Amino acid sequence: MIRELIRALFMAGLPVALASYGLVWWAMRQGHITPVSSVRAMEKGMKLQSKKRRQDRKQRKAARKKGLEVRDIEAEGASLPAGDPVHKKWLAFGGGFYGVVGVLTYVVVELGELRDFFRSFESLSALLAQFGFDMLINLFVEAMKNFAIAIAWPVYWMSEIRMNEVWIWVGVAYLGYWAGVKAALQRFGRAAS
Repeated sequence: MIRELIRALFMAGLPVALASYGLVWWAMRQGHITPVSSVRAMEKGMKLQSKKRRQDRKQRKAARKKGLEVRDIEAEGASLPAGDPVHKKWLAFGGGFYGVVGVLTYVVVELGELRDFFRSFESLSALLAQFGFDMLINLFVEAMKNFAIAIAWPVYWMSEIRMNEVWIWVGVAYLGYWAGVKAALQRFGRAAS
């Protein structure tokens, strides 16, 4: 059991802690999350922001059906700033712990796919010779598949890592998340004051 705990610390806890720290720190630095003192308050803010984003999308869709332009939609109350792609992806995965591990999984899977993609060509000229519209379509389809894999990250990681005690891995990953978020909240609180 000790061996499993050590493996989980290095393979799950540390990466999740670093990703949590990075995502929360970046989101607070960019003003996507207001400075708070607790992990629970940050998670509530993320849920609220995710809910507002869904409402905003619904408003935009309804306004487009009415034939309004983007500036008219914004005048009608589209409330949230655009955000950056990483923050949007985190919210797309649900924010919080599940979202952090979803983003981390997406990055791992995408980097593996890109590595395999570039390794499949002998040289840069072979890549350029194959480049075309169908290659772009295939890359887009693979990105959508990878998004689905990242949404179902528990299944992905259980199939990728041989683990004897799943509860240890989930617990260590959550503790890594909590520690990373707490560290980012403290770091941002000191930098802001």
